[in-house]
Amino acid sequence: MPRVRAHWSLLVATRDALDAVPWASRAIANAPEAYFAGGVAPDAIRLFAGVDKVSSHFYDDRDPSTWHVDSIVDAFLGHGFRGVAPNPDDASRAWCIGYIAHVLADVANWTHLQSHVPDFPAERGAHHGIWLIADRMPVADADRVLDVARVPWDTAPPWVDAPSVERLLTALVTRVLTQRDPWLAEATYVRHDRDLMQAEPLNLLPPGIPDPQLVALRDRHLPEWQASMERARELVPGEAWVRFEASAVDGSVEAIRELGRRLGY
Repeated sequence: MPRVRAHWSLLVATRDALDAVPWASRAIANAPEAYFAGGVAPDAIRLFAGVDKVSSHFYDDRDPSTWHVDSIVDAFLGHGFRGVAPNPDDASRAWCIGYIAHVLADVANWTHLQSHVPDFPAERGAHHGIWLIADRMPVADADRVLDVARVPWDTAPPWVDAPSVERLLTALVTRVLTQRDPWLAEATYVRHDRDLMQAEPLNLLPPGIPDPQLVALRDRHLPEWQASMERARELVPGEAWVRFEASAVDGSVEAIRELGRRLGY
């Protein structure tokens, strides 16, 4: 399942690290809504638009040879995106920067965290626990706010389904980032899925969940979630988390530099 809180924190960290890449930093400064929408887009189109993993993320979970920057940038450019030539506007660039940052964060997860856990569904509690831990990466109050109405949807890459991104982005900024209790935020993810330990007759991130229902979901699943976190801590060493965060940001910056180099930015 997509863990949009963890990705949001890494998008913020990548944005700050891109001061060293002037064209990218300028694009984000001029179109921040496009950047964060792009950062949500890979999971949104996979979840709500039925796009498969390779077509939405440009790598294969099971094939580490596809996890490299050159491979991902090749696939990204092979897909094509609006305004490649001669001079795309900052909003179009910001969409692509956010999109690539999401993908490289996923690659960092596979490289540094998932490598310590048997393939799903074995140790499925630990898989869930990894994201429970990742979702606790800090996000400053100022970075929890985004005006979805200001997203320039017409500048998105052509393969991106705007309604899917708007659905996930709206749920994130109105239901998830506003929660200060991480367990209540976790309750917004609960869905019925036979492959997951928790099961509720809800769609992922449904709109308008009343707070009392969130509290009930939290209280019902809290022991399971705590056990999942503990199991993840047993399997994934602390230094792997340091490498994961650094790799997510550094890999994103490297890929964005490479994208700019290929396109002459």
